[in-house]
Amino acid sequence: MPATTPLGLRFVVSTDVEKPNPELRKIIRSHVMLGKNLGKRLPPRKRQSEGQQDVAVPNYNTSSVVVSDPDGDLERPSAWSQPVPSVTIPRMVGSAVSTTQFPDSVEPGTVEIVLQCKSSRAMGVYQTNSSLSVKSVSSIAKQILFPLETCILFERRAEAWIAPLAVDPAYLHAMIFTSQYYFDAIATRRFSIVSHQALPHFLRTLKLLRERFAYGDNQSRLSNTTAIIVLGLAGYAHCIGDSNAARHHMKGLCKIIHLRGGVSTFRDNPKLLIETFRSDIGMALHSGSRPIFFNKRSAKEPFLPYPDLTSLLKLSKSDIIASASSSTMLFPNINVELARAWSVMSDFCSVINFAVESRQRISTETFLYTMASVVYRLLNMHFEAGSNEEAVRLGMLACSCSVFLQWKRLGMSYHFLSSTFKDSLTRLASSHISSQLLLWLLMIGVVSVFDATDEWWLKPFLLININLCKIDSWRKMQDLLKSFMWIGLVHDMPGKGLLESYNVIPGCSSAC
Repeated sequence: MPATTPLGLRFVVSTDVEKPNPELRKIIRSHVMLGKNLGKRLPPRKRQSEGQQDVAVPNYNTSSVVVSDPDGDLERPSAWSQPVPSVTIPRMVGSAVSTTQFPDSVEPGTVEIVLQCKSSRAMGVYQTNSSLSVKSVSSIAKQILFPLETCILFERRAEAWIAPLAVDPAYLHAMIFTSQYYFDAIATRRFSIVSHQALPHFLRTLKLLRERFAYGDNQSRLSNTTAIIVLGLAGYAHCIGDSNAARHHMKGLCKIIHLRGGVSTFRDNPKLLIETFRSDIGMALHSGSRPIFFNKRSAKEPFLPYPDLTSLLKLSKSDIIASASSSTMLFPNINVELARAWSVMSDFCSVINFAVESRQRISTETFLYTMASVVYRLLNMHFEAGSNEEAVRLGMLACSCSVFLQWKRLGMSYHFLSSTFKDSLTRLASSHISSQLLLWLLMIGVVSVFDATDEWWLKPFLLININLCKIDSWRKMQDLLKSFMWIGLVHDMPGKGLLESYNVIPGCSSAC
């Protein structure tokens, strides 16, 4: 029989004759198990209380996980080598960044705008002056400014562009400003207006950047985040039409890269180099000024080498390779450097077409080296106005605009290139050049740099050469264009749409 004492201790008396009753057996089990489960993790209960959910964390082994401490000091990337069991956590309260500590006082909602702009999968809703949400604007932005993103493998992008938001106040405000301005511009198509949401962050960015250059050390002044801030200011200045300020910022960015040791020191962040060169090239093609980078007159940096696309071409179909290679013989006695640039760009278009069809991706470096090696060489070539070489050079620059930049779809122009290319094409009317090449030049100009104001001279010019090439369907037009250089993902929709609106191919409709 069990007995109890005033202290709550239980004594158990057992004989071989009596069997312990249920209460006694419970006491015995409890006593035996004392200390047995210390230090053991109990499995989660099957029933969860309301407001909780199970989140299974898989076994990752990655270097892209970035941890920040409460003081804002960014730790080295960490890796998980052991399986992490299922844990029970409360559901999220508030936004994804509401509990994150930032290096300056900002509203969490403003940081979410940055994440929407930098992420291809937008979440949440932010209302602008129009009915567009952040989700729809972000999706449109990706399609407009970087249509080849689905074909390119960007590595460590979050580590390079998102993680600094937690440690660099100037970078934080710069990213909020540029993202907010971009969303406003997309929604309203008014590039000269800065909203009241964006203006305080713009002013704060300028103040912090001036303090950094005046009192900071070289490590902060020449950092990747400082370069990105200056690049953002250059892009904003160009958008509002302040070309002098834009060029001043680009020169400052060039100086940062030069003091760091040149372009090669930024190869750990190829996305930064891509955006830098895109801005430099776009501004040069808009104004006709010489580019800041890879300028022969300055001779600070040699041209980047052409990429070796041989291994990528071997993966694609042999007939595509043959057509791309044969197009290097555009006409007799073509300039050797121009023919080399044509060959690389044509091969790149073939690789992208194959990547789209096979749902594969090229490396960021392949995109970077193709763009920089081809376009900067073209910008530094000079041929006689009205010559075949000059027409091909300008046609390749126009093609590069639609492949690498895509500013036209944002409502911005390449004024200088457009007017120069138009003049070159009209001079070719009586020149000895094949109708097939001339038709490609016209079509690549249509989808890349020309606009509705050019219809009066483009339409009859197109009709003449379409008839000479015996093109009576969109399929035949595609075959001809791809025999030169043409990326279906980028060029098909605007090209076909314009031909339908011009009605230059009899019977061409959405089904042809």
